[in-house]
Amino acid sequence: MSRSPEDARRAAEIERMVAEFSSPSVPEITADALMAEMRDAGTGNEPYVLVDVRTADERAVSSIPGSVSSAEYESDFDAKYRDERVVAYCTIGYRSGKYVEKLIEEKGVDTYNLRGSVLAWTHAGGELVDGGGSGAPTTRVHTFGKKWALARSGYDSVWFNVPVVSYVKNLLFKRR
Repeated sequence: MSRSPEDARRAAEIERMVAEFSSPSVPEITADALMAEMRDAGTGNEPYVLVDVRTADERAVSSIPGSVSSAEYESDFDAKYRDERVVAYCTIGYRSGKYVEKLIEEKGVDTYNLRGSVLAWTHAGGELVDGGGSGAPTTRVHTFGKKWALARSGYDSVWFNVPVVSYVKNLLFKRR
């Protein structure tokens, strides 16, 4: 897929931001590699469980098709997911990286962080679906603000005007 200069700038900024917080101890998979594995596996034989660790409000904007929330994953872990490989994602990969660490340490799960998360997914040409229940394709993607509005051209960045203090409280007290 050819990139416009603006998309190349956005992708480089995503990579720069990811490099600031990624941990060498967290296994990662790129969006391109994940898409290739999903394509090779075929429909109905998904190679990974995709776990969206974003808040319910963020997921309501859009999600990667077939993904489940972290709450759903955890509640169905023993019944459905115990032996499944996992790819976790969020907006850019920080929260999902922390989630991957937790799954590895606490459950010994074969887990990977989607490098650059949903923003990188858009640059790889990944589809998003409406998270409001219809499952219809969408070009909307939740970001935290203008600084994070780095999705590929053709996607619409959406963010909420939530004070930073409220966001931090939500993270600390795990409100979803």
